[in-house]
Amino acid sequence: MANLCSTYGIVVLLCVSFWNLDSVLSATSTNFKEFLDNEPFRSFSDKIFPKIFQIEHLDVDIEFTLVGVTDFDELNGNLAIVGLAVIRWRNELLTWNLVDDNPIESLLLPQSSFWRPPVTLTNSVDSLAELGDSTYKIRIDYEGNALWNVGIVAKTSCTVDVTLYPFDRQSCNVTFAPLGYLKDQIVVNSSNPIDLSLYMENVEWTLESTSVMSTIIADVSYVIFTLDLARKPGYFLVNMIIPILIIGLLNGLVFLLPADCGERVGYAITAFLTFAVFLTMVAENLPKASEPMSLLCYFLTLMLMVSSLITIVTILILRVYHQDEETTPPEAVRHMVAFMTCRKCKKWCSKKKTSRNAVADIIDNDDDDDNSDAEVDSIQAPVDDRDIKGITWRMVGGALDGFCFIFFFFFSLGITIFFMYPLVNAGLEG
Repeated sequence: MANLCSTYGIVVLLCVSFWNLDSVLSATSTNFKEFLDNEPFRSFSDKIFPKIFQIEHLDVDIEFTLVGVTDFDELNGNLAIVGLAVIRWRNELLTWNLVDDNPIESLLLPQSSFWRPPVTLTNSVDSLAELGDSTYKIRIDYEGNALWNVGIVAKTSCTVDVTLYPFDRQSCNVTFAPLGYLKDQIVVNSSNPIDLSLYMENVEWTLESTSVMSTIIADVSYVIFTLDLARKPGYFLVNMIIPILIIGLLNGLVFLLPADCGERVGYAITAFLTFAVFLTMVAENLPKASEPMSLLCYFLTLMLMVSSLITIVTILILRVYHQDEETTPPEAVRHMVAFMTCRKCKKWCSKKKTSRNAVADIIDNDDDDDNSDAEVDSIQAPVDDRDIKGITWRMVGGALDGFCFIFFFFFSLGITIFFMYPLVNAGLEG
């Protein structure tokens, strides 16, 4: 009997427990439904501005969390981002008191159930639709504080400056504004900088810094989040910059090739085409804009012109090499070659040495002669043309080769230093 009573009592307790739990659940659900059917929800309309006094302005706080930079299209100036916007405001028309039979502190309902600010990503290149989706929800507490989490997958416009490409840095904005409302109605701002706790690093760009500012443009309040990006130059340095520099230094070596090898013109044209190919590769990766242009484009264009000039000079020098050896070069050409090959210097040094020796002999042999000064002044080395004798057309071609090699080597080196120094300096600063 005792066991039977004990068993019966346990069954009764369990039944009572389930009944009470069902009552609590039913009561909670019923109270919640009654709560939504009564004030303030009964008279609430999502079309009414959430201020008791409609002439007052509403402060909207936007916090932006950057998840990643998925792509940066320099050609079109588009920045593809993935992020999360946390939007807060206070709805004065939806507040309630906490009582024993209604301990609900906050609600989480679809965004269509509440008024929400028409926040728009104003520099989007896809559309200017308001943020949000029918699947998103808004949480509001008993004091009227609303919290709206909005996912963002969008492309924003960005002004691209490729002057220092591929060591360039870009500054892009993510701009939000409540389109349709003036600053006297809604003011947007951000109390916190960009949150990078969920940020995933991009393989091509480094996020150096971020900033945020609020401003008024055309009587509309804007909040602007700025992303400062720096390109990772490793790929372009290995596959573009170093080959260009090597070809530029090898360009002038065409003048060291023997004139009889028959490869001079082919070597010069190959260097010319190489610069043309690199210029095409660089142009394909840069915006079709004239200002600003990349220093690398200016450098490649100038080196292309130098290469074409080297090709022309190479052809002309080959013409000189293949002149008839029986003919004598013009006297002006022979004087120029004598100067370039230092024959003139040797002749001048020989003249001075001969004059000094003659003067010394006269002074030693006639120390007491009063006319010795006049004799010294009248001494001159015999005039001859030994410095230009024996100069042939091949010697002219060889002298031109040596001069052109030195000239184009240092000219190309000067161009390289002039254009590469700002790029290298920008790379070191990064």
